[in-house]
Amino acid sequence: VKGANEDEAQAQPGQAPEAEQKDSALAKYCVDLNVKANKGDVDPLIGREAEVERCIQVLCRRRKNNPLLVGDPGVGKTAI
Repeated sequence: VKGANEDEAQAQPGQAPEAEQKDSALAKYCVDLNVKANKGDVDPLIGREAEVERCIQVLCRRRKNNPLLVGDPGVGKTAI
């Protein structure tokens, strides 16, 4: 019992020991866009407020929450 309590004390609250492995994979293969946005490294979307707002509305739905951006090549779908 004493050893189990020591292991639990070393782990961060709310995280299982397996979470450390997941964090390392996330750090290795992913980019934290929130950090980049806070640093100002993300290009701003100028004149696309309506499209972004509509995508957010669709993503917030309970069902059918997959926005689909359709348009000719070069119109800025990827930027949104």
